Amino acid sequence: MTPEQLSQTLMQSEGLAYNPVAVKFIASLGDLPEGIKKFGATSEERQPKSFLCAMWGDCLRGAGPFYTTKDQQVCGGGAISSGFGTLIPLEAAEKFMIGDGKLFGNMDALRSSMEATMPFRDGEFEAQIVGPLAAMNEDTLRPDVVLIVCKPIQGQHILRAYGFDSGEIIHGIAGGSTCEMVSSYVVKTGKPTFTLGDTGGNAGMALAPDELLLAFPYGCLETAVRNLPRICRTSNMYKYTVHHER
Repeated sequence: MTPEQLSQTLMQSEGLAYNPVAVKFIASLGDLPEGIKKFGATSEERQPKSFLCAMWGDCLRGAGPFYTTKDQQVCGGGAISSGFGTLIPLEAAEKFMIGDGKLFGNMDALRSSMEATMPFRDGEFEAQIVGPLAAMNEDTLRPDVVLIVCKPIQGQHILRAYGFDSGEIIHGIAGGSTCEMVSSYVVKTGKPTFTLGDTGGNAGMALAPDELLLAFPYGCLETAVRNLPRICRTSNMYKYTVHHER
């Protein structure tokens, strides 16, 4: 199936509210396909910047494909998850990430969370192409990761379809930054996952409180999509009279 077919089938089968988004990691700017514009190319701003999660959110709603680089990242998490490298020394993040009412209670917790996502090496990639899955292809724009925003019941269907023949259990990930949890972690494990996200990532993507994020290695997605018509979608519990304790 082509990326467009995969996207259309997901949208139609599950009634998704947003386009699945494709992410492609680019090792060198010289490897960028022709015709792909840089983020903010049509902006009147001299050096447009944003959060990576907000860029993904733009693509959820139809923007792209475009590419982005380290110089356009506002957030260190987005830069790290893209493989661009850190924007500031980790210790400098303490003032806005560590302490009550912030993201972590201490620096060791922050370091542990980051290590658990299996981060890319600093500078491993120079650019990231992001856009609607339907706008990608199997050649120069073949995705590495596909992001699907959905309701829990929709996610249940998609993940059930993925494991329909194999019985494979899908493990979720939580407790870190959204962008980090669904980037290098997915690439390095080669397995789909799901996450409830985090405060910043969910705000950047403009997600509702009852929406979550699935992340698939592109090569694994077709298995789930082809099995969507085959899965059970209704329970037979109604056939039984059950006692409910009070």
